[in-house]
Amino acid sequence: MVVLNGKPLPLEGKTLKEVLEELGVEPGRVAVLLNEEAFPGHALPERPLEEGDVVEVVALMQGG
Repeated sequence: MVVLNGKPLPLEGKTLKEVLEELGVEPGRVAVLLNEEAFPGHALPERPLEEGDVVEVVALMQGG
């Protein structure tokens, strides 16, 4: 199992890009943490997710 935003899901073998596409999330509008390492949505690693990976998807917000 992979943990995505705190929920265990069977996502092994998929890339972060594939997961975002399945969620309907536009990669350029989010930041992604993979095992506590940050990646902008446009620069996602290509490696498949593995058992025990922890992914957090964070929407970028403009504000002030």
